[in-house]
Amino acid sequence: MVNGSRYLLPRIHILFCFPFSQHIRHFYPPKFHTVDDALLSFNRMLRTHPPPPIFAFDKVLGAVVRMGHYPTAISLFTQLHLRGFTPSIATLSILINCYCHQAHMSFAFSLLGTILKTGYQPNMVTFNTLVNGFCINGMVSKALIFIHDLMAKGYPLDEFTYGCLINGLCKNGQTRDALSLLHKMEEEFIRPNLVAYSTVIDGLCKERLIADALSLFSRIILRGVLVDAVTYNSLIRGCCSVGQWREATRLLTMMVRGNIDPDDYTFNILIDALCKEGRIVEAQGVFAVMMKRGENPDVVTCNAMMEGYCLSNDVSAARELFNRMVKRGLEPDVLNYNVLINGYCKIDMVDEAMVLFKEIHQKNLVPNIATYNSLVDGLCKLGRMSCVQELVDEMHDSGQSPDIVTYNILLDAFCKTQPYDKAISLFRQIVQGIWPDFYVCDVIVDDFCKDEKLKIAEEALQRLLMHGCCPNVQTYTIMINALCKDGSCDEALTLLSKMDGNDCPPDAVAFETIIGALQERSETDKAEKLRQEMIERGLVNDEKRLMAQQRVNM
Repeated sequence: MVNGSRYLLPRIHILFCFPFSQHIRHFYPPKFHTVDDALLSFNRMLRTHPPPPIFAFDKVLGAVVRMGHYPTAISLFTQLHLRGFTPSIATLSILINCYCHQAHMSFAFSLLGTILKTGYQPNMVTFNTLVNGFCINGMVSKALIFIHDLMAKGYPLDEFTYGCLINGLCKNGQTRDALSLLHKMEEEFIRPNLVAYSTVIDGLCKERLIADALSLFSRIILRGVLVDAVTYNSLIRGCCSVGQWREATRLLTMMVRGNIDPDDYTFNILIDALCKEGRIVEAQGVFAVMMKRGENPDVVTCNAMMEGYCLSNDVSAARELFNRMVKRGLEPDVLNYNVLINGYCKIDMVDEAMVLFKEIHQKNLVPNIATYNSLVDGLCKLGRMSCVQELVDEMHDSGQSPDIVTYNILLDAFCKTQPYDKAISLFRQIVQGIWPDFYVCDVIVDDFCKDEKLKIAEEALQRLLMHGCCPNVQTYTIMINALCKDGSCDEALTLLSKMDGNDCPPDAVAFETIIGALQERSETDKAEKLRQEMIERGLVNDEKRLMAQQRVNM
């Protein structure tokens, strides 16, 4: 899909060309506004004697499916089957569509066999339903195999078939393949519609292939395809993501000159991108233009602006905008609160953040893990560990589980301010429950090595390896440095040799650390051997060595 479901997949319409008698019209209205209306009509028809023909029920089933109530449509079909109704090809196609949207592709595909056994001749509507089913369930390769079989049997592909495939490929991250398919459509004189073009443009932008996206955009403009705000929004967002501000401005100008009004989504893209780049003054300008054009900022717009202010350490401006938003009748969500809470914690105004945290509860909103992590980080930096413990307990009571970010924050704080026994306990808790990352082990290894608790540091390294996660060069080098200071040069050499086996080649710092330790112990032969290995590996560049040394000593 493109831009948050603003474009839907091309709908596969099943047209019924049967003449409706007055008797049939009596039982159901031409349109159903709710699923309850459809169910009422369905039950009324079931009680009629004689009952209406199957195509009348097909219309009800089709309406239920269009409302997205796939399990309900399957249940209604089951009732028809139990009453002895013979399904039409339309009924079976509708049922295939239901199973596709319920991710039961084996059931959907078996119904194709039922169609053939019943003597019906399946058409491209039925085939396209299956192709779309494969694609929406992430089975693009199976869709391609199925299409290949169809082509071998002489079935021509239409724009819906290509549209489903293009959408599926883009959602699967295969945008270049989708682009090739688009070219193939054009070669076969099947004109892609705007949805197909926009889907590929959006996919290219998400993969940061902006030049390709702009090239395709220029081509469709030359072909006279009328693009809309959705296409422009994808391109503007893509250009902003790679810092092509001049191109984004050009597109916005083209948009306005083409009598396509920028919508709130357009403005939100620009404001969010500018704020993330720290260009808060320009973001304010776009915000002002948005207001002037009568586009009312929503909570998403305000959130982007607030985040921009906080990144500029202007939390008071973010709070002022938050208050204005509330006065205008907009209900803030947890994300709005999170931005302010994180902003206050970054400038050590944790008490103000705690006030907002209580306000979240008062408004019956549910704080998420990001809320707790900001507060835990702020409290840890101020050394208020008793408050941290209360907050972590509250997390558990509310059903929230600390994530790796929470543990990183706590571990860092405990290593700096608490007895090491607590850090050890916390580390063991991490590796039992949550996948450790490099930073966790860097912290534990570095702090314990500095405190000469080498056995604990070695345990941290072993735990990381046991979890299938290879330490990085810095983790190994910290450990090697500690072992050398402890006089355990042989153990440091063993660790150095393990680095290559763990797909983590040692750098110049690791070598120089051990060479220096060996020279201090007058083990010149071993030192020279390592020096020769450094030369063979091309690690004798003084600039590289200096930079690496500075990194470890930080």
